[in-house]
Amino acid sequence: MSDSDHEAEKLLQDSTEPMEQDQTASISTAGENFGVSDAVNLLQTAINNQFSTLSKQLLSEQKVNAQSLSKKLKEKSTTKFKGEGNRVQYEFNEDLIEDLDGLADLVSSVPGTRKAVRAIRSKLTHRNKLIRIADASPAGWRTVHEYECNDYASDSDDDKKIRSAENRALRSIKRGRSYRSTPYTRNIPAAAGSATSHEYNSAGTTSNFRPQSGYTYNNVTRRTPQPTDICYKCWQQGHWKNRCSLNTQPTVQGASGSSKQ
Repeated sequence: MSDSDHEAEKLLQDSTEPMEQDQTASISTAGENFGVSDAVNLLQTAINNQFSTLSKQLLSEQKVNAQSLSKKLKEKSTTKFKGEGNRVQYEFNEDLIEDLDGLADLVSSVPGTRKAVRAIRSKLTHRNKLIRIADASPAGWRTVHEYECNDYASDSDDDKKIRSAENRALRSIKRGRSYRSTPYTRNIPAAAGSATSHEYNSAGTTSNFRPQSGYTYNNVTRRTPQPTDICYKCWQQGHWKNRCSLNTQPTVQGASGSSKQ
């Protein structure tokens, strides 16, 4: 090989070496850039997942704490009930309302279920309102009946509706208790030892009855003394002790201080 060929080959090698070095450097740089970007993405994904998990845990704990606090507040602020049965019904409905609130969160993604849960919750809340009205009213559940049966204008005050229903219920109870007193005649049995005493049997009728003379006062017949009646003061017949003539005789004081009739 001539000297010119050696020089040409040398020039070719010198020209290709920088190109190979540039390609190697660019490949190395691209690999380094890809590794850093991938690591950043992985780190960001891990942070997001961890943050989401922590957020769910915090929300769950807050919900549990809120429910516990709400239950304690309800226990402290619960109205005292007059009737034990009303209290039991009220507290049972309150427990159902809390369970429905938890169920609404679980089925929120299912179409239509949240609306159905709210409807059931509204019925229980209204029922508890009626329980409190009945327990606080002197007329009890009759007030609730009047409250629900009578329709009012939409702008009327609820307290006025309750008071009006209570007044109607009390009037209804008063009318039910009122009655017309009918006069009746009651025969008074004769005094002990009298031959005119009445004997009453279990059916309420009178046996051995003999009409007696007397007078009527306030629709009640009063018996008058009969010839066979005995006075327990003078032991004579024909009058009673309160009409005995000995009651009006003056007493005479003797020498010994004893009274003589």
